[in-house]
Amino acid sequence: MKVLKILKGLLKGELFVDRIKAKEAEVQKLKAGKHTVDIENTYIHISGATPYVRFEGTETGAADKGIKEDSGTLKIYDFSAASNVMDIEAHASRHAHGGADALADNALRFSQIDKVFGTESTVTVTAGSTSTISKGVFLVSLGANTKVEYSPDGGTTWRLLIPAGEGGVVISDGSNVRLNNTGTSDETSYLLPVQ
Repeated sequence: MKVLKILKGLLKGELFVDRIKAKEAEVQKLKAGKHTVDIENTYIHISGATPYVRFEGTETGAADKGIKEDSGTLKIYDFSAASNVMDIEAHASRHAHGGADALADNALRFSQIDKVFGTESTVTVTAGSTSTISKGVFLVSLGANTKVEYSPDGGTTWRLLIPAGEGGVVISDGSNVRLNNTGTSDETSYLLPVQ
């Protein structure tokens, strides 16, 4: 009898929605129009030759798009144009240089953060002296009394960047970042270039 009521409702333009809550199924009849439907379950399983989820807006100019399985991959699909908009599983390629939705030219690129370490070098600074750090990016490990300082005004003022005996990341322009040994004996610090 319930099946006949559902079929009769479908013929009258009514929408039947399965609401799954816990392990109990409840059939809810909704009149055609705008509705919000909650599906409460651990998963939704859609099976078929070409399964899809379709979002078809009814207002003027609304989108008719969805997610569709196509040749083993999930794609955003434009049903009104009957064409794939984007392969979700290969989405990153859209943002590559020359892609359909490429990142802006001045945006951070993977190549800018895909770094390797160069060869570590040692820098010995005599007691009470300084040594300018070469231009580049370095991981530093400092001697017990050696600190890293930078100058914002071309060498007149020097500010503490990394305290003595510690370590960190240094970005040097080759003239305004230095090692400063305030101790009473020579000290060696280690610089590992990031390339």
